[in-house]
Amino acid sequence: MDFERSLLIECGKLIRRFERYAYELRQEDFRRERRSGKLSRGTIHRPAYWDTDRLFNPFLVRAASASISRAIGMGLKNGNYQPFNPVLYSVPKSDGSTRQTSVFNIADATISRQVYKTLLKKNISRMSSYSYAYRSDLTVHDAIQHIALDFADQKRIFLAEYDFTKYFDSISHGYLWQLISDKKFFVTDSEKSILESYLNTEPQEQASYQRVSSALKEPGVGIPQGTSISLFLANVAAWEIDRALERLGVGFARYADDTLIWSNDYGRICEAVNTLTVLGDKIGAKINLKKSGGVSIFAPNDAPVEMKTKSSVEFVGYSFTHQTTGMRKSVAARIKKRISYIIWANLLEQIEKGNHVPSRVTQTIDRDYLVMIKQIRRYLYGNLTEERISRFRDAGITRMNFPGVMSYFPALDNVTQLKDLDGWMLHTIYTSLAKRGKLLHAHGRLSLPSPHGIREADLPWAKAKSASGKVVDLRMPSFVRMGTLIKDAAAVHGPNAVGKSGGPQHYHYAD
Repeated sequence: MDFERSLLIECGKLIRRFERYAYELRQEDFRRERRSGKLSRGTIHRPAYWDTDRLFNPFLVRAASASISRAIGMGLKNGNYQPFNPVLYSVPKSDGSTRQTSVFNIADATISRQVYKTLLKKNISRMSSYSYAYRSDLTVHDAIQHIALDFADQKRIFLAEYDFTKYFDSISHGYLWQLISDKKFFVTDSEKSILESYLNTEPQEQASYQRVSSALKEPGVGIPQGTSISLFLANVAAWEIDRALERLGVGFARYADDTLIWSNDYGRICEAVNTLTVLGDKIGAKINLKKSGGVSIFAPNDAPVEMKTKSSVEFVGYSFTHQTTGMRKSVAARIKKRISYIIWANLLEQIEKGNHVPSRVTQTIDRDYLVMIKQIRRYLYGNLTEERISRFRDAGITRMNFPGVMSYFPALDNVTQLKDLDGWMLHTIYTSLAKRGKLLHAHGRLSLPSPHGIREADLPWAKAKSASGKVVDLRMPSFVRMGTLIKDAAAVHGPNAVGKSGGPQHYHYAD
């Protein structure tokens, strides 16, 4: 694939993402107008770094793709290609704080991705089969299956949970080049030159951005986050750790700097922790003692133990017990937060402000309730309907990447957790609907249409009729139904064929 075509593809992807965001914002404006009877126009925000330099704006880059491609092609041919500095960008974290990442301009990001794919293809056989991050042949779903299978037959097992402090920021350049040379990774001189050029860039604040620094950075530490090349380098940096853990004979799974180790032998677990510490020092990354769980015994709650124990362990977006694999608590909390917002925005937000639109509550149906059900269903199911889910279960499951938030969890089998989520959603909708009913009465509505007045136990199966007599589906979507479908599809086609792939960032479900 020629570079200009790759550049246009990247621009198209970014433009579609922005246009989808703008479309969804306007759709929410229209819904808010219908609920409130008042004009609503949310502000469409472009990424702030688009205005830092024209090379960050996909619309402008697309228009100048031919000249940009010629300039970069000449630089690569002459061996003097040098990416421009990235801009610093703050990414919200789940604990309310922010993480600084680097955003390279679109052309440099495209070069980075092409080089990354080439390096990964040539060197993928060198990587440990227990390293699951940033691979084309393995995903986080493979890591979850590996962990769940090893834990399934263990009544008790020793665990070691350790994270590195600022792993990407701490990696030693000298150590990287030594590994690439000594371990004979397949990297050409031109590829090494490109890798060095990315490591020599200096992330810039948006307010004082400069394309080129006044002086090149001396080889030191840190690889820029936010570019594909760094994904390859991050796995190279951990190569000795992976090999050392394999030689020790412990079980482990690593996703970037997130490492889970287990063994029946306490001595081997201690050796593994020592290995992490020693090799972490060589990499330049220190163990984060505040975030690390340390060594413990993984055992059922009622099992007799002689040291610190835990009955569940979390890795990426999942939580494991001896019997089940489920969502980690923080992920479930984020999903609840999103659904709570959908319920409040449709049933209570406007009417609590005194903005009652009588036409939204007809003689036969509460239209705001119908919109709420559709939005929750789209969040959980994507574009699937209850009828299509039923057909899948009765007639066989198609090989497809299933949409919706539940598609991140094809390895989940904790049905109790899914039932609890269904129960929480039912009770939240029921109590919110009851409150809405009282507020409608206060606005003079003496009789209320479906689903008002339905018992809580019957609400999941509610239906209504339109003024024309057509049946309107008010059934609540279900975590259990979608979770069971995804799990069955994974059993038939494999988790990577049906589930969404991604690292920890994909389990944050940003609104």
